[in-house]
Amino acid sequence: MHNSLELRDYTLRHADGTALLHEVNLSLRRGELLALVGRSGSGKTMITRALTGLTPPELHARGQLVLDGQRLDQAPPATLRAVRGARIGMLFQQPKRVLNPRLSIAAHLYEALGAFSPATRAAAARQIPELLAEAGLDDPRKVARMRPGQLSGGMAQRAMVAIALAGNPDYLLADEPTASLDSVLKHEVLELLRDRQRERGLGVLLITHDLSSVYSLADRIAVLEHGRIVEAGPATSLLAAPEHPETGRLLAAGLRGSASARSITGAPVLEARGLEARYRRGKRSTPALWPTTLTLHRGEVLGVVGRSGSGKSTFARVLAGLQAPSAGSIHRHLGDVSPTAVQLISQEPAASFDPRLTVRESLNAAVHRLPAARANELIEQSVARVGLDTALCDRRPRSCSGGQLQRLSIARALLAEPQVLICDESTSALDTVAQRHILDLLLRLRSELGLSLVVISHDMQVIGHVADTVAVFDSGRLIEHRPAAELFASPQHEQTRALLAARLPVNAGS
Repeated sequence: MHNSLELRDYTLRHADGTALLHEVNLSLRRGELLALVGRSGSGKTMITRALTGLTPPELHARGQLVLDGQRLDQAPPATLRAVRGARIGMLFQQPKRVLNPRLSIAAHLYEALGAFSPATRAAAARQIPELLAEAGLDDPRKVARMRPGQLSGGMAQRAMVAIALAGNPDYLLADEPTASLDSVLKHEVLELLRDRQRERGLGVLLITHDLSSVYSLADRIAVLEHGRIVEAGPATSLLAAPEHPETGRLLAAGLRGSASARSITGAPVLEARGLEARYRRGKRSTPALWPTTLTLHRGEVLGVVGRSGSGKSTFARVLAGLQAPSAGSIHRHLGDVSPTAVQLISQEPAASFDPRLTVRESLNAAVHRLPAARANELIEQSVARVGLDTALCDRRPRSCSGGQLQRLSIARALLAEPQVLICDESTSALDTVAQRHILDLLLRLRSELGLSLVVISHDMQVIGHVADTVAVFDSGRLIEHRPAAELFASPQHEQTRALLAARLPVNAGS
């Protein structure tokens, strides 16, 4: 088929015969937006590598990679290098990890435009502001002079869109491009991709684990499970009447984001009084958290929400005692207990496990003062409590999925016998099924152990699923703090209304 990028009967295997992709048939046509949806580990990212000829050399590939009728799987490396960027563009999940931190955005764009001579550089200089403006960036000339570290998450993703479009590709592969963005930015970036796709006639492959994010955008959807395409078809019909059980599971796992009323009767466990945090650079002091006062009660789930850079993570670190406040105080009503009574669970569990140690060795840090037999008993009890097979204890982190590592990070926190768990974006990188499992696990632990939870998220659907009360932050200020049902029904602040408006429907029937 011409005017398409295709995988035909494509299989990718390890040397031991284990299949990562199994007889995949996938066609991306110019001018359409195709969403590839699946859980973590289903093979989505490996498909992007296959489509760009970048599969790891130790893997064995069989099948065809075809670009506009031309076989690329048999093409020499020089042909593949010429295709990448010029014919097939890439948009990555975390642009700051991809971009060179020492180069300006303009330098990245010069390279993408092939501006290596004075003549081509002069022409490119005129294009750069236009590309950045097309990607929705205000003051593009200023952004061009900035380095990646100076950009917010949303700005960095838009700059990555400009770089991807600089080569004027026919196809754009977008691998989880909004996973780490707040709901407002997620909506804006997805709309930006849709607009550029329509204006330029691009074929866009949008890879995601979130069906709700593609409901109103995709022309077609393909569902991937264990390296196989198990269902594919027009977006509206597939979502309205899914045929494969995996599609049904992905839809059922979607969070509706509506809050229910639940009265809070427990005694206070944490009180923040005039809590303030400032970051100092030389003689300059920048407020990251303005004076904040609120109370967390026993058994309460406090949802903390706000856009990227609103101060949520700073609030979490100060509340957990990992960062000293610049002003104000935290009062703990936790009785005569260890300082580990408040535990913070981070957003990226893989980064919090030493890759050289087994899971058991990492978890043992919480109980290392106990006799070895008792420590192992408690470790396995904690791992089982979070719904995992204790055989995982003897694996290394790289052998565990993202969802398993997130559960293991919760198990490690439970070993410290906490009374308060602070979850800082603990589900943002997980697929919808794993996300739902983790959130339901947290609610079960709240009921079983009487924990108080602080769930920090940029996703109002997550907050609506778990929270009893909601604190909304904007630019470091607490702008609303109310019972969840009241806030969802009648948001008072403009920023809260924007966050709620950015929620996307889960399926055609929602």
